[in-house]
Amino acid sequence: MGVSYSIGIERDDGYFAILATLNNNDDHLTPSDFEVLLRSLVEVFEDKTEERIVAYERYDTPDYINLEIGD
Repeated sequence: MGVSYSIGIERDDGYFAILATLNNNDDHLTPSDFEVLLRSLVEVFEDKTEERIVAYERYDTPDYINLEIGD
């Protein structure tokens, strides 16, 4: 079974500022490769933002969107 993570910054006001979501719900990657990707993305955000970045297993975005629906 796949997983979904939200990656972001825990703010002092109790909110979570989402920087990215990442999922492997269709198992495109092996669990170990997905873990490497997740940890790498967290490290890049930390290096570039100088913030403490966290990843939570949660579902904040849909797994699929219809690209044919326009604005």
